[in-house]
Amino acid sequence: MKKILFILIISSTLSSCTVTKTAMLVNTESGERVTATFVDSNATGGTCEATMPDGEILIGRYAGIRETDVVSFGSASGNINANTDYTSRGENILNSKTNANYSATGATRTVGGQGKAHAILYSTKPGSKLIMEIIVIYNVLGGGGYGDAKTNDGRTYKVIIE
Repeated sequence: MKKILFILIISSTLSSCTVTKTAMLVNTESGERVTATFVDSNATGGTCEATMPDGEILIGRYAGIRETDVVSFGSASGNINANTDYTSRGENILNSKTNANYSATGATRTVGGQGKAHAILYSTKPGSKLIMEIIVIYNVLGGGGYGDAKTNDGRTYKVIIE
């Protein structure tokens, strides 16, 4: 059985509503490493660039889908009527009547869960037809996850997000 070692390094920078993530993809057979940068402006997609070991640059776009993002609303209303009549030896020492209305409205939002992202990158080198596809599943809040990448010339890469 082959032992597989793969590494992905992620770092994020916030600047003007954009997030930049850097990743390393590793071919588990050859040990070849690819450095990639993803620039996200809306948390579900953006541009990406990868530098191959020979220096060839691939550029493209990626799109993500966040699952488990749920918004729920609820409300309650009612009326409270309370009559109190305390008597002592036939005398009414305390008699009160209370009427009150109440209402409440609430909302909850559940965020997190898993997201899926898919990227297609193509070469900027004249005459090259190299294309890379990257597919990952990730934790929406923590960023951890895993996936695979492959090129149209048969190279495969493992991706892990810690």
